[in-house]
Amino acid sequence: MNLEAAVRRYFKTKGLPLQPALTFADVAIKDNFSAIDSRSDIKNLKIRLAGEICLNMPIVSANMDTVTDSRMAIALARLGGLGFIHQFFSLEERIKEVAKVKRADNALIEDPVTILNTATLGEAKERMAEYKISSILVVDEFSRLWGILTSRDYRFQYDDGLLIEKIMSWMPLVIAAPNITRDEALKIMDKERIEKLPLIDNRGLLKGLITSKDILKEKEFLQAVRDRRGKLMVGAAVQLNADYLAEAEQLLKAGTDVILLDVARANAKRVKEAVQKIKSRFPKAPLVVGNIDTPEAALMLIQAGADCLKVGVGPGSACKTRETTGVGLPQLMAVVSCAAVAKKYGVSLIADGGIRSGANLAKAFVAGADAVMIGSLFAGTDESPGEIFQDEGRRWKMYRGSASAEHQFDRMESGSLDGMRTPEGVPRRIPYTGLVKSVVEELLGGLRSSMSYVGAHDLNEFWKLGKFVWQSRSGYEEGKPQS
Repeated sequence: MNLEAAVRRYFKTKGLPLQPALTFADVAIKDNFSAIDSRSDIKNLKIRLAGEICLNMPIVSANMDTVTDSRMAIALARLGGLGFIHQFFSLEERIKEVAKVKRADNALIEDPVTILNTATLGEAKERMAEYKISSILVVDEFSRLWGILTSRDYRFQYDDGLLIEKIMSWMPLVIAAPNITRDEALKIMDKERIEKLPLIDNRGLLKGLITSKDILKEKEFLQAVRDRRGKLMVGAAVQLNADYLAEAEQLLKAGTDVILLDVARANAKRVKEAVQKIKSRFPKAPLVVGNIDTPEAALMLIQAGADCLKVGVGPGSACKTRETTGVGLPQLMAVVSCAAVAKKYGVSLIADGGIRSGANLAKAFVAGADAVMIGSLFAGTDESPGEIFQDEGRRWKMYRGSASAEHQFDRMESGSLDGMRTPEGVPRRIPYTGLVKSVVEELLGGLRSSMSYVGAHDLNEFWKLGKFVWQSRSGYEEGKPQS
């Protein structure tokens, strides 16, 4: 009996290579001769995410309820990345979150927040709080502008039952026509010393609003990713167990730039059918689909119409899918396996999970990822949902897997889950880390350093030039700071 041949045949029946499946700690990136003097010389971190959607930096935030709502999405879009509003909001809430992103930094607001002239001060305060604004345009039932309620008008008013028409600033206000240019608007606002310029048509109907604050934000966030109308880009997830076609339609109407169909295991017939239906109904809508970890799954989703693949089964720090089910490839092997197919078909790939340092980030790109999805590293920031709490002299925030028992209980209470399933995620507290900008800058700093060692000026060159070598556990430990 040829023992080696028998072993090979057995490994083949189990779908296993003779070599072990590797993850980030099992490999090191081999350095090359480099003509790059400093990592600061590397300016281009642009990627194509899905369809025609391009980002100025290759990081997106996880569609988890402890990671991404409108605040995180706004912060990442300003930095050049993208946030995915999570699917555990109701559809109405997701639409509102998308609207908040689209209103941020938008010099021309086509559908400004308004309130009827018959409203009370309390109602106006609630509406302003919902959109995080300090003044609001007042209109009648025909959308004719009556005036504006500013903080100066209500600052010392304590009766919330007071009608706003008693205290608001009435017309005539300084206004302009809807077809005014940005530069013309700036001249008027500078001359009149005003911060808001309502746009009124010849019938007196409100058609938009220009704000000086948002014009200044455009100059401040030069790396921001914006749509054709100059609004920040945002992604949003749809639920496979809901009417995903209706959800996709409503989210696209609200201005969502990228749709995400996200399930724990996307290598499934119903996911394939859902992708086909979504792309048939909305052929031009960029569609991200996940999660997968095999080349067979990648090919199936690509052929079904996916524009971008989300890769990772069980590598997340709050996920215990592998521990519970025994299913899931180590993340580096998953990325390499799926990238072998995705690169051939020109489809982008997001490495989702397992990114705990700049080194992991760099290895994901050498393996073939076009972007990485960050969860736990962002969950401790100011911009993530949830409250900061103190314990043992430190500040913390909560982070939980989407399949954790606690999260499932919340979904059952809201009616989005019909029964309890074996938990495949865990909740935990993580240290508060401040602004997400600081986390992103640290990750990108490590990435640029890695690119300079390899001699790569952009991420495509990094993928082409980057090569791995295996390392032992002791080799990995050697590379860590020693206490």
